Amino acid sequence: MDTVSSVLVLVIAVLLIRELKAGNRIAASDPTIQLEPRERFRTLRMQILEPVLALVVVGSILATDLEHTPVHAIVAVLGAGAGYAFGWYRARSTFVAGYPAHRGVVLRYSIESFVALGLLIAIKLVAEQDLLPDGETFRAIVAALLAFILVESAARVITLVQLYRRVPSTLPADG
Repeated sequence: MDTVSSVLVLVIAVLLIRELKAGNRIAASDPTIQLEPRERFRTLRMQILEPVLALVVVGSILATDLEHTPVHAIVAVLGAGAGYAFGWYRARSTFVAGYPAHRGVVLRYSIESFVALGLLIAIKLVAEQDLLPDGETFRAIVAALLAFILVESAARVITLVQLYRRVPSTLPADG
């Protein structure tokens, strides 16, 4: 199963890179998109792929943990609640503008984005190498963090899409 997960991560990474390049092309070709130094134009598809990546990396690990230790569901729910709040906050603080004509958004990037990505990679490596130490307390904390990451990513994208939908479409749509 680790091989399937790794292949899916690779496929999603390729799709993310493709969407990153598409967003950069759109931003460069449309003079109405004005970007400040810490802002980036991102397609909605790219934003939607990020929680899918989190689901592939974190979802199976969390599901396996909850299957073996149902008590962790309580701390996972607490982690998920914190993740939802943080995802909502992150989306609201990074959203700058929406461009319905290009199906994209302008986001202000911060250190939280890079920390979240690094945490996803670290969790995947630790889980695949079975480097988790024994101890119920540590494993419960890990379950809470996994739920946090999973829900944070989804909550952030859902909030971004809601903010995007509130933007009036003033440009003709690109079919």
